[in-house]
Amino acid sequence: MFKIAILQKRAINAQIDKNIESIIMAMKEAAENHADILLLPECFVTGYDLPMSYEKSIADDDIRIAIICENAKKYKIGVVLTAFTKGNKQPQNSAFVINKSGDILMKYSKVHTCDFADERNVESGKEFKVCDFEGIQLGIMIC
Repeated sequence: MFKIAILQKRAINAQIDKNIESIIMAMKEAAENHADILLLPECFVTGYDLPMSYEKSIADDDIRIAIICENAKKYKIGVVLTAFTKGNKQPQNSAFVINKSGDILMKYSKVHTCDFADERNVESGKEFKVCDFEGIQLGIMIC
Protein backbone atom coordinates (compact mmCIF):
# COMPACT_ATOMS: atom_id res chain seq x y z
CA MET A 1 0.00 0.00 0.00
CA PHE A 2 1.21 3.52 -0.86
CA LYS A 3 -0.01 6.17 1.59
CA ILE A 4 -0.19 9.83 0.55
CA ALA A 5 -0.55 12.76 2.95
CA ILE A 6 -1.77 16.13 1.69
CA LEU A 7 -1.11 19.47 3.33
CA GLN A 8 -4.14 21.72 2.99
CA LYS A 9 -2.94 25.08 4.20
CA ARG A 10 -2.36 28.49 2.70
CA ALA A 11 1.29 29.52 2.44
CA ILE A 12 2.35 32.89 3.78
CA ASN A 13 3.50 34.98 0.81
CA ALA A 14 7.17 36.01 0.97
CA GLN A 15 7.63 34.22 4.33
CA ILE A 16 9.76 31.32 3.12
CA ASP A 17 11.21 30.41 6.53
CA LYS A 18 7.73 30.22 8.13
CA ASN A 19 6.49 28.10 5.23
CA ILE A 20 9.49 25.78 5.65
CA GLU A 21 8.58 25.40 9.36
CA SER A 22 5.02 24.44 8.35
CA ILE A 23 6.36 21.89 5.86
CA ILE A 24 8.64 20.27 8.46
CA MET A 25 5.78 20.04 10.98
CA ALA A 26 3.56 18.48 8.30
CA MET A 27 6.32 16.02 7.34
CA LYS A 28 6.67 14.92 10.97
CA GLU A 29 2.91 14.46 11.37
CA ALA A 30 2.60 12.62 8.05
CA ALA A 31 5.48 10.32 8.99
CA GLU A 32 3.88 9.58 12.36
CA ASN A 33 0.76 8.55 10.41
CA HIS A 34 2.88 6.22 8.24
CA ALA A 35 2.53 8.22 5.01
CA ASP A 36 5.00 7.49 2.25
CA ILE A 37 4.90 10.96 0.71
CA LEU A 38 3.57 14.43 1.52
CA LEU A 39 2.04 16.58 -1.22
CA LEU A 40 2.13 20.36 -0.82
CA PRO A 41 -0.08 23.05 -2.33
CA GLU A 42 1.20 24.86 -5.41
CA CYS A 43 4.20 27.15 -4.74
CA PHE A 44 4.03 26.51 -1.00
CA VAL A 45 7.64 27.44 -0.18
CA THR A 46 7.45 30.92 -1.71
CA GLY A 47 3.71 31.39 -1.61
CA TYR A 48 1.60 31.74 -4.75
CA ASP A 49 2.08 35.49 -5.01
CA LEU A 50 1.78 36.79 -8.56
CA PRO A 51 3.39 38.63 -10.08
CA MET A 52 6.48 36.84 -8.74
CA SER A 53 9.81 38.51 -9.34
CA TYR A 54 12.92 36.63 -10.37
CA GLU A 55 14.69 38.00 -7.27
CA LYS A 56 12.06 36.57 -4.88
CA SER A 57 12.07 33.13 -6.51
CA ILE A 58 14.49 30.54 -5.14
CA ALA A 59 17.42 28.76 -6.75
CA ASP A 60 17.46 24.98 -7.16
CA ASP A 61 20.39 24.83 -4.74
CA ASP A 62 18.74 27.04 -2.10
CA ILE A 63 19.72 25.92 1.41
CA ARG A 64 16.05 25.70 2.40
CA ILE A 65 15.49 22.95 -0.16
CA ALA A 66 18.43 21.12 1.42
CA ILE A 67 16.76 21.53 4.83
CA ILE A 68 13.64 19.81 3.50
CA CYS A 69 15.81 17.03 2.06
CA GLU A 70 17.47 16.55 5.47
CA ASN A 71 14.07 16.30 7.15
CA ALA A 72 12.81 13.84 4.54
CA LYS A 73 15.72 11.61 5.52
CA LYS A 74 15.19 12.25 9.25
CA TYR A 75 11.47 11.39 9.14
CA LYS A 76 11.80 8.82 6.34
CA ILE A 77 9.09 10.45 4.25
CA GLY A 78 9.00 11.68 0.68
CA VAL A 79 7.72 15.11 -0.22
CA VAL A 80 6.61 16.95 -3.33
CA LEU A 81 8.13 20.35 -2.57
CA THR A 82 6.65 23.28 -4.51
CA ALA A 83 7.96 26.81 -5.11
CA PHE A 84 8.62 29.55 -7.60
CA THR A 85 12.17 28.80 -8.73
CA LYS A 86 14.63 30.72 -10.85
CA GLY A 87 14.26 29.87 -14.54
CA ASN A 88 16.60 31.22 -17.21
CA LYS A 89 15.14 34.74 -17.16
CA GLN A 90 11.91 34.54 -15.16
CA PRO A 91 10.48 32.52 -12.27
CA GLN A 92 9.16 29.02 -12.91
CA ASN A 93 6.31 27.29 -11.07
CA SER A 94 8.13 24.13 -9.94
CA ALA A 95 7.78 20.91 -7.97
CA PHE A 96 10.61 18.73 -6.64
CA VAL A 97 10.04 15.07 -5.84
CA ILE A 98 12.19 14.17 -2.83
CA ASN A 99 12.48 10.56 -1.65
CA LYS A 100 12.64 9.12 1.88
CA SER A 101 16.44 9.27 1.79
CA GLY A 102 16.34 13.02 1.13
CA ASP A 103 17.41 12.76 -2.52
CA ILE A 104 15.81 14.95 -5.17
CA LEU A 105 14.50 12.49 -7.75
CA MET A 106 13.30 15.12 -10.22
CA LYS A 107 12.24 18.69 -10.72
CA TYR A 108 9.23 19.54 -12.87
CA SER A 109 8.42 23.10 -13.93
CA LYS A 110 4.91 23.90 -15.16
CA VAL A 111 4.84 23.45 -18.93
CA HIS A 112 1.48 25.00 -19.82
CA THR A 113 1.66 28.49 -18.33
CA CYS A 114 -0.97 31.06 -19.27
CA ASP A 115 -0.16 33.90 -21.63
CA PHE A 116 -2.48 36.28 -19.82
CA ALA A 117 -2.78 37.98 -16.44
CA ASP A 118 0.10 37.73 -13.98
CA GLU A 119 1.16 34.24 -15.05
CA ARG A 120 2.41 35.62 -18.37
CA ASN A 121 5.60 36.52 -16.46
CA VAL A 122 6.24 32.89 -15.47
CA GLU A 123 8.70 30.94 -17.61
CA SER A 124 7.39 27.61 -18.92
CA GLY A 125 9.12 24.31 -18.28
CA LYS A 126 10.08 22.19 -21.28
CA GLU A 127 9.07 18.61 -20.47
CA PHE A 128 6.90 16.25 -18.47
CA LYS A 129 8.88 13.85 -16.31
CA VAL A 130 8.38 10.61 -14.42
CA CYS A 131 10.51 9.20 -11.59
CA ASP A 132 10.66 6.00 -9.59
CA PHE A 133 9.63 6.60 -5.97
CA GLU A 134 10.09 3.40 -3.96
CA GLY A 135 8.94 1.29 -6.92
CA ILE A 136 6.03 3.61 -7.78
CA GLN A 137 6.19 5.61 -11.00
CA LEU A 138 5.32 9.24 -10.20
CA GLY A 139 4.63 12.07 -12.60
CA ILE A 140 3.95 15.66 -11.64
CA MET A 141 1.73 18.19 -13.37
CA ILE A 142 0.83 21.67 -12.16
CA CYS A 143 -2.51 23.01 -13.36
